Order: sequence, then structure tokens, then C-alpha cells
Amino acid sequence: MMKRTLLGLVCLSFLSLAAYAGDTATEPAHSSHKDEIGMGVGALIGGLIAGPPGAIIGAAGGAWYGERQNRKANKIADMKADLTRKQTETAYLQNQLDSLRGQFSQQLRKVKLQEQTGALEDLSRGVSLTVYFRTDSAEIDARALPHIKQLAGFLQKFPRVQLHLEAHADRRGSEDYNRELSRRRAQAVEQALVKDGIASGRIHTQAYGEKGADSRVSDVEGMMFDRRVNIILNLDTQV
Repeated sequence: MMKRTLLGLVCLSFLSLAAYAGDTATEPAHSSHKDEIGMGVGALIGGLIAGPPGAIIGAAGGAWYGERQNRKANKIADMKADLTRKQTETAYLQNQLDSLRGQFSQQLRKVKLQEQTGALEDLSRGVSLTVYFRTDSAEIDARALPHIKQLAGFLQKFPRVQLHLEAHADRRGSEDYNRELSRRRAQAVEQALVKDGIASGRIHTQAYGEKGADSRVSDVEGMMFDRRVNIILNLDTQV
């Protein structure tokens, strides 16, 4: 009798599994899948172990097992979905951070350039030097050389500043001679600046001759100020 009962439970369990296998094509519920498998397997194991009472206990245990597996699968699915969402949020925040960092860098460069430009403009307006010459001479007075050297050393820190040399002569002599004399004076100052470290490409010369002279020929003392080279600084905004 007991053997027949046991055999019947085994068959019932297999029939239950077979019936489920035939229904999988139309059964969409994932949780019932695990529950029914758990109940069928539990009943089979319980029947083999302890007969009808074991089948009842096994079916209950199988149902519990199936439910547990279902909860575990759902939890894993939720964790994967949460991970995907966090990865998406992280990627979005990283893109935002990169964009803001790029905008900040551009603004910072713009501010620094504006500050530098303003400082160099102030510098070009506030620094200048005039070199005076003796009558009919293009030789720089030794007392002026340290001042030229000091100016050159200072301007080496500001490579965007250009130097313009405006050379003049007094009214004595012919116009052509005075123009050539002023040219040689500008050349002398340029050579001194280059010797002290200023690139020749930053220096621009202009010989005016006697055109800029203010003193009359009779004003000997006044003509001393006409024999000069003005070093004028200018910011090259194209660099």
C-alpha cells in the first residue's frame, strides 16, 4: 500500500512538471514558474523521503524555496536597474562637470588676458626714456648707457611691449644731413638695446631730422634738447 502511494506521488510530481512544461508557452508570470517548480520538486523529494506526510512537507518547502528564488531574482533585477540608473546619472554629471570646467577655463583665460593687456597699456604709458647727444654726434654718452641697460632688463619681462625710437637733430646743418644724423643716432640706441637683450624685431626706428626741433639756431642751450632719441613703448595687441 505504501509503495503504491509513493509511486503515485512520484508520478503526480512528474505529471505536474510535465504539465508546467506544456504551459510555459502561454504562462507569462515569472514568479509562478519558480513556485510551481519548487512545489513539484519539493513534493517529489518529500514523497521519496517520508511517504505522504513527507510529500506534504516537501511541497510546502518547495513553495517556500520557489518564492525565495523569485524574491532573490527580483532583488537582483532591481539592483541592476538601480546600478544602470546611477551609471547614467554619473555620466550626465561628468559631462556637465567637463562642460563647466571648459567654460570656466575660457573665462579665466579671457580675464587674465584683459588684466595683462590693461597692465601692459599702463606700463607703455608710464615708462619712457630720452637719450641726448652732443652736437654733430651719434655716439651715446656713457652716462646714458646704464639707463638703457636698466630699461632693457625691465622690458625683457614683457615681450609684448614694442619699442619705438624717434630720432631728432637740431636746426644746424642741411635737412638731408640732419635726417641722416638722426638716423645714425637711432641706430646707436637700437644697437645698445639689442646688446642688452632686447630682440631687434621689437625695435622700430624713425628718423625725423630737424622736423621736430623746437629751438632757434641762436638758442644754444635749447638746441641740446633737440638732439635726442625718444624711446617710446607701445603694446603690440596683435601678439
